[in-house]
Amino acid sequence: MSIKAIKNISQVRGGSQARIMLADDGKKYVVKFQGNPQATRVLANEYLGCRLARMIGLSVPEPVIILADEETIAEQQITFTLAGRAVAACPGLQFGSLVVTDEEVWDWPRHSMFGQVHNRREFAGILAFDKWTGNADGRQVLFHRKLHQRKFRATFIDFGYCFNAGEWSFPEAPLRGVYAINEVYEGIQSWDDFAPWLWRIERFSAKELQCIADEIPCEWYGERSELRRLLSCLLERRSIVRQLVEDFRTSSRNPFPNWTAECPAPCATEASGELRAM
Repeated sequence: MSIKAIKNISQVRGGSQARIMLADDGKKYVVKFQGNPQATRVLANEYLGCRLARMIGLSVPEPVIILADEETIAEQQITFTLAGRAVAACPGLQFGSLVVTDEEVWDWPRHSMFGQVHNRREFAGILAFDKWTGNADGRQVLFHRKLHQRKFRATFIDFGYCFNAGEWSFPEAPLRGVYAINEVYEGIQSWDDFAPWLWRIERFSAKELQCIADEIPCEWYGERSELRRLLSCLLERRSIVRQLVEDFRTSSRNPFPNWTAECPAPCATEASGELRAM
């Protein structure tokens, strides 16, 4: 059962014109609405991307399905700006991402912050994930810590442009889906640094993928046959993630300066499983 949005707090930067909202469970969520300027499908992308990333062990906020009804949208004056005019958001089920509520949060790192990120190893995992899901945008990250803590934690956000946003296609490019600053990758020395996440991606089962897909409201994506095609592509792409990472590694950006020489990519293990009829 979905939770209900009850109060609009503020608008978030970005093309989807998302809002931070208080829900009836007492928690705050970043809410992306149906009919947003990017595409309604980014809600499906966000939910599927967040669930997949969390299941392979990455630090990602909890995703929820949240109801914003017509009365709340009108009372809270939730609108999009389209072609210079305000347009009311579409009522119904929306995507919500739990807000990081630590006292100190940065969406862009300060100088020398990376040495204080205690889960920095996860940048290898999110890179493999973004290559698997065809993220067509740069990787977005929050760095946060409580006031009594010395080290920051990286939390990965914004999965709307996985699967090439509303296109649900996979145009490959080595520099897509990567973080803007090379320093986060300096600790990556070999394929061993990718191992935990590659193992989980390459063995991600069709049954698990189907279970997540069944949770997504159909009004977020349209024809069920299109969702089925997307899931089939994801299953097929498990076997090429290593090559996509290798294409980034050997790109002109030289992201892994401490990479161990003569370290070939190990072969991906074939994973099996068929999607059941939807």
